[in-house]
Amino acid sequence: MESKFNIRRISLLFKYELALLQHPITVGIIGIVVFILAISALASSIEPWGIVNKNTLGSIYGLMLMLGGAVISSYSFHRVSTKGGALNYLSLPASREEKFLVTFLSTAIIYPLGLTVVFILTEFLASGIWMIIGGNFNMYTLSDMVGQEGLAEFVSSYLFMHAFYFLGAALFKKYAFLKTTVSFFAVSFVLWILGVILFFVFFSNGEFDNTSFNYQFDSTSLEGTIKYIVRTGTVAVTIAMWGIAFLKFKRKEV
Repeated sequence: MESKFNIRRISLLFKYELALLQHPITVGIIGIVVFILAISALASSIEPWGIVNKNTLGSIYGLMLMLGGAVISSYSFHRVSTKGGALNYLSLPASREEKFLVTFLSTAIIYPLGLTVVFILTEFLASGIWMIIGGNFNMYTLSDMVGQEGLAEFVSSYLFMHAFYFLGAALFKKYAFLKTTVSFFAVSFVLWILGVILFFVFFSNGEFDNTSFNYQFDSTSLEGTIKYIVRTGTVAVTIAMWGIAFLKFKRKEV
């Protein structure tokens, strides 16, 4: 029985994707470089002249990582949803699992890593330009990207967002990004309501009256129990969304 995973077939799929997306990737890289330089130039003219601070660059990176990742993830199965694209995709000499894996790795791992590399290289370029003109370019480093929460929190935040939009790409044939975004805000609101209710039931000694609300909570319980529940739940939900996306992808190929 032939294996569902073959390194050679997977590498050929990656080469196929690279050849197919060579032009969009090139344009995307140029767009990232130009966008960073343009926003940095604008920021250095608004703030004390010639200075670009880390907060500005952090906002740019966060926007590119999360919004860019959401857009790209929501188009993961776009070709499978069109008649011509589906026929071409189905004709590729690879198993469903291999096709799914390549799409998954491209959006979940290769995009954020590629973006980070391009972003840092652009910062070095910009730093040299600002040095020549006598300005000050404060680079947004890897440690700044990870922040105080640590690498695990940083990675889990992106992967949760990726899983949500990846699932949306599998569920919605048209306007996947738009529909998934609306769903995200709706789900976030419902979860917020449930979180507030659970907080007051289990961790608060709050008292309601007509004019004010006072509450007290055990900081140790909040830091320990709630963080553990949130982290465990986030991991479980992320994996579940990836699993459902795979099942929907298999159904589309049938």
